[in-house]
Amino acid sequence: MESFFTVTSEKNQKITVKVASGHFATSSAHRSHYIDIFDLKSNSTVAKHAAREMSAPYLSHAIVDVIVYMDGTEVLAAYLADELLQPGSGVMNEGSDILIVTPMIRADGRFVFHQSVREKILNKNVVLIVASMSTGATASGVLECLSYYGCKLVGISAVFSAVPEVNGHKIHSLISTAEIPDYCFYSLSECKMCKEGRKIDAVFSSEGYTDL
Repeated sequence: MESFFTVTSEKNQKITVKVASGHFATSSAHRSHYIDIFDLKSNSTVAKHAAREMSAPYLSHAIVDVIVYMDGTEVLAAYLADELLQPGSGVMNEGSDILIVTPMIRADGRFVFHQSVREKILNKNVVLIVASMSTGATASGVLECLSYYGCKLVGISAVFSAVPEVNGHKIHSLISTAEIPDYCFYSLSECKMCKEGRKIDAVFSSEGYTDL
């Protein structure tokens, strides 16, 4: 694995992530880069900057009742809710309440919500937050779940996304392949790096990475 380098968001110079090039594996795919977004998810100052930028597409354009977060982005979700509830001219959610929830995943891979949550999100306006998207498969599964409960999707926000949209919905990402142009994603059976004989540098999940 190569040394980490810093990537700065084109949207906001205060938002940065550490990135390493190499051969990285998850349980379902291989990637050419590991993107460390721990600070964006855990550091209050950094998360506030990120949430402020994330709020831009919704602040004066949409009513948001619920924020559904994935990949441990609950801190970002809380700060995003705070941004959307700030008083100000044209702020549509001022004086409202925003529920922050995350789904469970069943043994069959489908997403569901606890019974107590289902009643509160039924037919509500929802923003979905994810940490990182390579194909959008996870987001697509969550959207299917939200559709079942009659939710209206207001938007999808991500720290990093390699895809511009999911199921016809634009991804509002802080960082994209515009900042990491050589980012590649492969299925387990079609990994170019594996075919070239390159050893896997590390395995990772939303919690971090482990060197091999």
